[in-house]
Amino acid sequence: MKIGIFTNVYKPVINGVVNSISSFKKGLEELGHDVYIFAPKHPNYKDNEKGIFRIESIRLSSKEKYRLSLPIFRKSLKVIKQLDIIHTQYPFIMGNYGSFFADWYNKPLIFTHHTQYEKYTHYIPFEQEITKKFTRWIVRDYANKCDCVIAPSESIKKMLLNQGIRSRIEVVPTGINLEVFGNPNREIIRKKYNLGQEQKLLLYAGRIAKEKNLEFLLKAFKLVLNKKPNTYLMLVGRCTKKNYLIDLIKKLHLETKVFLVGHSNAVQNYYGAADLFVFSSVTETQGLVLVEAMAAGTPVVAVDSPGIREVVDGKNGLLAKESLTEFSEKVIKVLDDNKLREKMSKNARKTASNYSISKMSRKMLKVYKSVLK
Repeated sequence: MKIGIFTNVYKPVINGVVNSISSFKKGLEELGHDVYIFAPKHPNYKDNEKGIFRIESIRLSSKEKYRLSLPIFRKSLKVIKQLDIIHTQYPFIMGNYGSFFADWYNKPLIFTHHTQYEKYTHYIPFEQEITKKFTRWIVRDYANKCDCVIAPSESIKKMLLNQGIRSRIEVVPTGINLEVFGNPNREIIRKKYNLGQEQKLLLYAGRIAKEKNLEFLLKAFKLVLNKKPNTYLMLVGRCTKKNYLIDLIKKLHLETKVFLVGHSNAVQNYYGAADLFVFSSVTETQGLVLVEAMAAGTPVVAVDSPGIREVVDGKNGLLAKESLTEFSEKVIKVLDDNKLREKMSKNARKTASNYSISKMSRKMLKVYKSVLK
C-alpha cells in the first residue's frame, strides 16, 4: 500500500504532530508499506530518511520554525497519482492540498484531528469568541468531507461528535518507541543536577507555552513545597516565551527549586529520573508525553481533561480537578507513599505497553484497508 501524509509541519520542527507522523511512518514501513511525507521545505535542512517530498514554502515568523507551504507540487505529482490513501494531519493549508488531490485523483481521504484548535486561538490577534466559532466551523466542514477522521482518544471522538462531525470516526492513539522510553538512565540526570535519592523530583515535559497551563503547575508546586520542601520541579521542552516563565518563577520565589532544561534529545532519561510526572494542560487530544513517562515507570498526576482521562486510570497515576489544592494534595499523596508509588510505577509500564508503535500502526492499517473496500 502507498500512503501519502500531508502535513503543515515535519522535521526539523519537533512537536506532538511530528512525533505522531514519524511514529506511524516507522511502524507502517516495518509492516511493508510505502509511506510518503509531503511537508514544507526548510532551507538548509537535509532529510536523512526516504519518502520525504518537500514543498516550496515561505517563513511565517522570524521567531518560529513553522513555514507556509505554497501550492507547487510539480516534482511530486507522479507519486501522488500512485497513492492508495491520502492522510492529512491538519484541516487547512496542506490539509486543503491533500483534499484537492483526493478529489482530483479519486483517493480516500483520512484526517487525524491532532489538536483542539479552538484552544489555540490566542495566537490569532482577532476577537476570540468569533475566532473560536470560525475555527470550529473550519474543522467541522473539513472533517465532514473525509472518508474517515482519526481521533487520538475516545474523549476527543465524543467531542467531535458533539461538534457536528458526521464522518466516520475511529480512535487510533499514537504509538511510542517502548525500547527507547522503557530503558531510561535515571542516574545520569540525578547526577547532573546534584539530586540525591532523598530529594524528590517532579517532571513536566512538553512545549513551554501558555496553552499548557504552566502557571497553574508552578502555583501548585509552590503549595507542594509547603509540605515537601525537599522537592524540585524540572521543565523539559522548547520555550516560546521564556522571559514570562522566568518572571513567574521569580515572582513565586522558586528560582532554586525549578530547573528550566529546554529541549532534550534524551528526554527518556528525564522521565526515568523523576519520582512523578506532573501535567496541567487541558488542551491535549491524547497526552502522548504521559504514555512516554509511564513507559519509563514514572507515575502521573494530571489535571482531568479530554485526551488525558483515557491514559490515567487511578492505578498508574491520579487525576485531579483544575484546583491548586486538589492537585497539590494528590502530588503529595504519591510522594509520601513509597509503596503506592512503586505499585503505580508497575501499572504505568503495563499501560504504556499497550501503546507500542507496532500495535498502533496495525490499528491504523486496519482503518486504511477498510476505506479501500
